[in-house]
Amino acid sequence: MQVYPAKQHFAKTAKNLNVASGVIFVRGGETIIHPDSDTEYEFHQDSNFYYLSGVCEPGFAAAYDIASDTAILFVNHVSADEAVWIGVPPSLDAYRVAHGFDQAHYTFDVEKVLSTLKPSTIYTLEYMNTEQLGASLASTINCCALLDPLHEARVFKDEFEIDVMRRANRISSDAHVTLMKETRLGMNEAEVRGRFVGLVLSKNSMYEAYGSIAARGRNAAVLHYTKNNQLLDNADEMILVDAGATFENYASDITRTWPVGPTFSPLCRGIYEIVLDMQKQVIQACGPNKQWEDMHNLANRVAAQGLLKLGILRGPIEAILDNFVVGYFMPHGIGHLIGIDTHDVGGYPTGTERVNKPGLRYLRARREMLPNMVFTVEPGLYFVDDMLNDAKSLPEVAQYIDFDKVAEYRCVGGVRIEDNIVITESGYDNLTACPKEVDELESIRAVAYKQ
Repeated sequence: MQVYPAKQHFAKTAKNLNVASGVIFVRGGETIIHPDSDTEYEFHQDSNFYYLSGVCEPGFAAAYDIASDTAILFVNHVSADEAVWIGVPPSLDAYRVAHGFDQAHYTFDVEKVLSTLKPSTIYTLEYMNTEQLGASLASTINCCALLDPLHEARVFKDEFEIDVMRRANRISSDAHVTLMKETRLGMNEAEVRGRFVGLVLSKNSMYEAYGSIAARGRNAAVLHYTKNNQLLDNADEMILVDAGATFENYASDITRTWPVGPTFSPLCRGIYEIVLDMQKQVIQACGPNKQWEDMHNLANRVAAQGLLKLGILRGPIEAILDNFVVGYFMPHGIGHLIGIDTHDVGGYPTGTERVNKPGLRYLRARREMLPNMVFTVEPGLYFVDDMLNDAKSLPEVAQYIDFDKVAEYRCVGGVRIEDNIVITESGYDNLTACPKEVDELESIRAVAYKQ
């Protein structure tokens, strides 16, 4: 069994904290019960706690003594009565070994154990409950300094993290391909989403990394569509499937858009090929010491070139870009950091401001790409009525859009293609192995209609 690198994650965080002594203390999530009920909400571990512990169960805590480089796990004690219902837990030593800690104690001993360290400062997070530290340690608590160093540690993935994210991507990619092979006209979006969930859970994924999207036709113009309940009743439409599994609590985030019928309609293919070109050019351009914002701007340029060829846009390309016209067709950013959280932390380092322009205002990261960062690359083009009505009301934007052509392509709804990449010393490593070329997709879709 692979040991979770909890101690290394604590040490990395402590290095960012830039202090020679003190204790880092973090507390995991607790089970929450539905109001007026004895039914539990599905438990998801606090992401910061998981990073520093690798523990997915509720009721745990963890600490790290910076000066002595000692990692301490505090285990939730399960009584004999509780064990009847939830099973007998592993021993303290088994927990210690599995998660890479030096010591393990029960949570009722937090104050006693940490008091022996005589810490001058206990670094914790503002939102975490510190009652376990007790009155004797209350005056040592600093809940303001830890968050940024911890987030910055999470930005740069180690070998363990990249390995589990690769596995999450493989599970998700395989599930996407199965959907392409099985989905046929007359099925429902709900069947597509449900099949994905079943497939990834059967491969030991803990749960979806986020609420899956299965959006046919015009529904794909809703960026975070979650109804997933419409009939696939038009072979000329496409279905956008944005769905990712977790593995060992790390996320994948993959989107594929493919025809409901066996082949792309001409209109759908025209938009799809632009988005595919956007993604391929951006991924090829990714590498260390480049700015993530520049990748977004490259995607906009490729989109403008493609939309000009289709006649949806008109006029000089530099004027189109200067007026952020593409932002009315791609209102989101080119992608985001990903890790334990799908939209992972650290996208905007302290002091970095957002750019309040169409498309750019929703960019989830503005920073230099460096080795061991993991990003999604997810360009898209959408025909969102409200966005395009806004564009029509702005003469400086409307002059570059042929709205008759927009009306012709409105039925496409939206296209998004999304992969997960690791920045390396020499470029990038694509963790996502899922078909996206037009001929590949049509070949796979033909299988669905031969059954």
